[in-house]
Amino acid sequence: MPRQLNDIKKDPDNAKIDLKGDSSPKKTPIKKKKNSIYKNESPIREVKDLSGTEKAHFSYIKGEKFTPPKYLGNLLKIGGIGFLIILFINAMNVYVIGKSIERDISSKAEEGYNFLIDAGKSATKIEFDRALDSFNNALENFEEAEDSLWFVNTDQTFYAKDGNVGQAVNALLESGKHFATAGKYFLEAVEEFNNIPVYFVSKNNEDNSNGKNPSITDSLSIGLEKTDLAIAEITEAAEIIGEVNAENLPPEVRARVTFAQNKITEVALTLQTTSEHFPAILKLLGDRYPHRYLVLFQNNNEIRPTGGFIGSYAIVDINDGYIEKLETHDVYDLDGSYHGVIEPPEEFLKFTGNWRFRDSNYSPDFPTSAKKARWFLEKEGGPTADTVIAINQGLLADMLEITGPVQVGQFGKLDSKNYNLLLSYIIEGKVWGAEDPKHILKVFVPAFKEAIMKEEHISSATSKLYKAMQQKHILAYSADEDIQNLFVSMGISGEAYSPEEDEDYLSVINIATGGTKSEQFMEEQIYHDTHISDTGKITDKITIQRTHQWSDNIYLEWKKTLEKYGFTHMPDSIIDILGRGENKVSTRIYVPAGSKLIDTNGTDVATKYDNDLKKTYFFTEMNTKADDTSLIWIEYELPFNLDLDPASTYKMITEKQPGSRGSIFTKTLTTDDEVYSLATYPEEVRINADETISYATNLVYDKYFSVVLGQE
Repeated sequence: MPRQLNDIKKDPDNAKIDLKGDSSPKKTPIKKKKNSIYKNESPIREVKDLSGTEKAHFSYIKGEKFTPPKYLGNLLKIGGIGFLIILFINAMNVYVIGKSIERDISSKAEEGYNFLIDAGKSATKIEFDRALDSFNNALENFEEAEDSLWFVNTDQTFYAKDGNVGQAVNALLESGKHFATAGKYFLEAVEEFNNIPVYFVSKNNEDNSNGKNPSITDSLSIGLEKTDLAIAEITEAAEIIGEVNAENLPPEVRARVTFAQNKITEVALTLQTTSEHFPAILKLLGDRYPHRYLVLFQNNNEIRPTGGFIGSYAIVDINDGYIEKLETHDVYDLDGSYHGVIEPPEEFLKFTGNWRFRDSNYSPDFPTSAKKARWFLEKEGGPTADTVIAINQGLLADMLEITGPVQVGQFGKLDSKNYNLLLSYIIEGKVWGAEDPKHILKVFVPAFKEAIMKEEHISSATSKLYKAMQQKHILAYSADEDIQNLFVSMGISGEAYSPEEDEDYLSVINIATGGTKSEQFMEEQIYHDTHISDTGKITDKITIQRTHQWSDNIYLEWKKTLEKYGFTHMPDSIIDILGRGENKVSTRIYVPAGSKLIDTNGTDVATKYDNDLKKTYFFTEMNTKADDTSLIWIEYELPFNLDLDPASTYKMITEKQPGSRGSIFTKTLTTDDEVYSLATYPEEVRINADETISYATNLVYDKYFSVVLGQE
């Protein structure tokens, strides 16, 4: 299942942790207005009894009365007074020295944990050299601090008693050492993982096919060993710090213990998850058995639910890390060879009366569409695929920025700026022959593979791919459970989010029906207005505005580019297909299941239910001519109310459409006068002068919006 987004009330990880003390002020409203004012209360209390809050308990054993001699009594008095003086001086000495060393320990320990934080940030940014230095510095600081605790192990003072400050500090330092060591091991493992793309490229690069290719499996094994060592260290750290009861500690120590406990737990889970995914990685590389991929090339200039129209596809076989087969096919060749009749979904009847492989990505839930693509491939006579990967055409521009211009046979060079126009013109105009209009792809793909499969491109390509995955331009599904779990953890499974019963939800899915590549010129603005009444009733209104930004200047630029390659004739029919034509889309507006339509300006809006996604959606059509704008709004009521007594949280998930370049999304929330806001998320949310709450963003990623509401 997709990762669950945290409620704003349940998001402690976003809170800043003060290692010098638990200084986060508690907030108590002193005025119930929409812009509430708070007074601060410090949680820090004076610690008067350093040895504990309870008095010691003694047992009295009655025995025979003993009367000492007078001289002995005098000696005892003198000795007792001397003993008390020595005890007092010793205690004061231990305390003063202890407090001095405590400050030093605190400084060293805090510096050590700061190094750990810095190491984590560097690792996140893939600055592994800096991260390793930070882990080494952290380990050094923890060891120095631990050396200063000599008196804890030799003195029975309050510092050394079980459950007090000394034991907690000692646990912090000891666990910190294990934590830092685990970090070093894990970075060593990451270095091995980073070698995998290098080895893969080396193994599949014809220039290096000399039988001496490095082993991908060996690199994975070394990485796994290092990860297991890191897990052992982090487990030890968790056990040590877990024995400390933070509730009985002074605030300044309690904050550090709590911080360490939380972070160690997080890292332990991350390491464990990484280790668990190794079998899936090996399977993807064809370690024991060859692994077959079905790669769907989606043209997101002709938008479809999972990204774009499937114009071509590839079959890729990988065995022991080596690409044994890479075949590119025109989807129409496969579809044309099958003569059976398959009834399409009702909404597809507008552009096809017979369902085929090219229209298999009918659902915005990628696992659903991927399973259907595998089924169609086999049904129409193709092979069985283990894993399905969808890649949007727009990603090719990013890759060509890395490789530079790629020579395509005797035709010329394609680059990041001209490839879309030239490929589309040649294919749609059947320039290389009507029998095989996509022959240029069979020439281009091997040339591009040779250009991109170079070690110097690995870092840049990995960065581009990672961004594309985040923005849903690459989606993956596998019939193998281990591999599918890996895809889910990576966030590329493309599973549609399943909202909770008390969550608002929105996803606008456009399906091109006009056969033009005009989506590249469309600007989409989505406005989502929510009103919450004093009874907790929620009413939403969505407005979608689509503007076709084609202009004559684009035509002139196209003409110049095509003339450089000897193409002087541009028929109007080709210009329309390439983008000038009317943009026609069927639009599904997914909302929480059970939502009820109230009003709309559309002439033909239907309320439907998606059995695969378990969601209600409003279905309509939007047609937009070049240099024109279309608009539709729909008002509806959600199937649940908020309980505002005393407070409740309005939560909303907005999912972007895969393949979309990003709509402009504006969210507005208004309430009845009796309802006021206590907190909002994210930070960019604005509370306007009229007390409305608004949030605007470019929908290139899924978005989460939340407001805590109270009632007067």
